[in-house]
Amino acid sequence: MMALVQLIKRLGAAKRMIDPDQDTVVGLFCDEDALGISLLYYEIYGDSFPVEHVYDPEEVKQRNHTDDQHTLVARTSGGDIVGMAGLFCHAPNRNVYEAGQLMLLKSYRHTRVSTDINRSILGELPETLDLSAIFVEAVCNHPVSQAMAHKQGLRATGLELECMPAGVYSKEGGVVRNVSLLLMFKVRKHNAMPVYMPEPYAEFMGRLYGQLGLERRNVPGDVLTGITEFEEFLLPDAGIARITVNKAGTDFGRVLHDLEIRVGKETLVQIYLNLGDRACPKAVGLLREQGYFFGGLLPLWFESDGLIMQKLPREPDWEEVHLHDADAKAMMAYLRQDYGSVTCL
Repeated sequence: MMALVQLIKRLGAAKRMIDPDQDTVVGLFCDEDALGISLLYYEIYGDSFPVEHVYDPEEVKQRNHTDDQHTLVARTSGGDIVGMAGLFCHAPNRNVYEAGQLMLLKSYRHTRVSTDINRSILGELPETLDLSAIFVEAVCNHPVSQAMAHKQGLRATGLELECMPAGVYSKEGGVVRNVSLLLMFKVRKHNAMPVYMPEPYAEFMGRLYGQLGLERRNVPGDVLTGITEFEEFLLPDAGIARITVNKAGTDFGRVLHDLEIRVGKETLVQIYLNLGDRACPKAVGLLREQGYFFGGLLPLWFESDGLIMQKLPREPDWEEVHLHDADAKAMMAYLRQDYGSVTCL
C-alpha cells in the first residue's frame, strides 16, 4: 500500500464539491465507488482514521472482492458517494460480521439516506448473506447510532470503554477522552450449546442470553492445561492492544505479563476469551487479579461464545458515556460496579 502522506495528497487533489439534496440510491459496492469511499473517509475524518487502508482506493477494491467485507453505498445519479456502511468479518467464526462505518456527508445528514443504509446493512443484507449473527460497536459520545441499531433488533451485550481514539473526531468538533463503544448483537441462528461461564458473571450473562433469546447450559470449568493459543491485534499509535484467546493454557499468566510489558501502562488492553474453553473461568480469575473487568458477551464469536475482559490506563469518564436505552444503562452500571470490585482486589 502507498504511504499515507501520498494517499492523502492524492485524495486532496481529487476532492470536489458534491451538491446537496440530490436523489440517491443505496446499493452494493462496485469498483467505480472506491475513490468515492476513500474521499468520504477523508472528508469526515481528515487523515486521522486509525486504519490507513481506507484511504487507498485500490485497497478498498481488493477488500470488497473478498468475503471479508461487503459495502453498501449511497450514490447520486452522477455516481458521487454521499454515504456508506459495511459488513466486516474479523471474528474467528467466519459467519459473524460487524456492521459499521456508517458515514454520511454533512450535507446529507438531514435526509433519509442514513435510515435507508441502516435498514439495508442491519436487516436486508445479513439475511441475503444468511449470516449467523451481526453486531455493531455504536459510539457513545451520542446515542443516535445506538437508537438506529436498537430499532433494527440489536441488543446491548457489552461496553468497550474509551477504545476509539479521540483524534478520530477532530474534524467533527472533537472530544477530550477516547470514545466508548456500545457492543450490540443480533443473532439470526439460535443453536443451544454449553458454555463455561466464570462464576462472578454467570448471573448477569444469563440475563444477557435471555434478552437475546439464546439457550445456553452453564457447565463447570477446569484447570489451565497445555499452551495458550492466541492471536494479537495491536494499534500502538492509538494505544489499543487486543489478544484473542482460543484456549488458555498454563502459560496464560506469562502471555498476559509479556503483553502488558510490551504495550506499556498507557494502553487499553482487551482480552477476548472463548466461553467454549473449559479453562475460561480460571483465566478470568487471573485477569481479575490483575485489574481486568467485564467488557462484554460475544455470541458465536468462536462458533462457541466469547467474553471480553478489559483494563484501562485510568478510570473511565463514566459521565461522558451517553446511552440510548435502559438495558444499555444497566450494562454500564454493571461494568462500573465490576470495575470497582477489581480495583479493590
